[in-house]
Amino acid sequence: MKISKAAKQLAEDLGLTEVDAYIMELKTKLYSKSAELIKSSKLTHDEIAKLIGTSRSRVTRISNYGENSVSLELLIKLIAVLEGKPAIKFAA
Repeated sequence: MKISKAAKQLAEDLGLTEVDAYIMELKTKLYSKSAELIKSSKLTHDEIAKLIGTSRSRVTRISNYGENSVSLELLIKLIAVLEGKPAIKFAA
């Protein structure tokens, strides 16, 4: 598992594990991708919100990097909807 030095150092400073650092970095990347997709979308924030089952104000906060508690599930759903791809599926 490859983790950027910044995420790894932050996790160490906070007393977290390498897995926690990986999750932090993954969430940061998904958040950035989501914000970019919202900003470049031809859909309104209200239309995006309806497609992913959340509020317009939350979509606006995500696009402005102002939402602190976004789940990985919501970020993945947002990316899948805006890229027009099926959601990620994991085999058991």
